[in-house]
Amino acid sequence: MFGKFKQILTYKCDWYGKELIMANKLYPSTQRCAVCGNVKKGDDKITLYGNKKHGTKHNEFVCYNKKCPNYNKVVDRDKNAMLSLLALAEYPELNHAL
Repeated sequence: MFGKFKQILTYKCDWYGKELIMANKLYPSTQRCAVCGNVKKGDDKITLYGNKKHGTKHNEFVCYNKKCPNYNKVVDRDKNAMLSLLALAEYPELNHAL
């Protein structure tokens, strides 16, 4: 199914003279803070059940980098992932810095 979707997106991008930027399948969009770029590791990672260590729900993203302006603020995980992917479009080198 995704192969067909990718084919259609590629066709449409070619038609309109746009570039299709695809995230590496290992790009941690749901684990990377869109503000500071910190990537969650180990016990800090968000799972389908949230984060038991910090008591957050599966749809909540909290950055634990004390230098981040969003430190300890709860934001929507999907919104954070979308902003992280938008940053990837602006800075494609993030795709290779895994």
